[in-house]
Amino acid sequence: MSPVKHVVISAAGIGSRLGLNKPKCLVEVAGRSLLDWHLERLQWAETVWLVVGFHEDEVIEHAVSLRPDLIIVRNPDYARTNTLQSIYRVSRHLGERFLVLDADTVVEPRSFTAFLEASADHEQLIGVSPYITSDGVRVLLDDSGALVQGFTREPRPAMEWTGIAVLRPELVRNEPIYVYQAIETHLPLPAFELKAFDIDTTADLDMARNVLASQWGQNR
Repeated sequence: MSPVKHVVISAAGIGSRLGLNKPKCLVEVAGRSLLDWHLERLQWAETVWLVVGFHEDEVIEHAVSLRPDLIIVRNPDYARTNTLQSIYRVSRHLGERFLVLDADTVVEPRSFTAFLEASADHEQLIGVSPYITSDGVRVLLDDSGALVQGFTREPRPAMEWTGIAVLRPELVRNEPIYVYQAIETHLPLPAFELKAFDIDTTADLDMARNVLASQWGQNR
């Protein structure tokens, strides 16, 4: 059993850069939606919160068919708010740390399991990845690679912020900033290398399909 009880999945955004006019969590990769993959690997979680907004009825119907005890949190202001503010709709009610992940993320299961195991040794933990996407945020690590010291839009650092982290609820603020910007005020924090990346563009989606088919194989 994971040492983290609660999971918050952010699935409210429009995903305009992908241009499919559908929620990114319902985009299919390797024959199944991204939401399918997430909920399958989160069966251990005591509580899973799903924040919805764009095409919420479609997302809710699919999600509840996969996990009936899912807690749905609506963000009717999804067009004017961001991921951090979606997370805040849940975190303000939590008194302990939680796992947060973006619904548009592709994750290799073995590294995800290792990430959860590592969270037993760290109150907060930041997922970083060697997979580089079209518009990802890079991570500045210390010399040992064990601590996140900052984030940057510069292309030089070799690791990318995954949108996956174990966080304390007090870190999350109801402000129009990015999640990594909220994390920055609490750095340094422990880093853990994940085989994961988010899908924002068609190029990212192509990479996801290629990686799942060729590199991760059946270990999805």
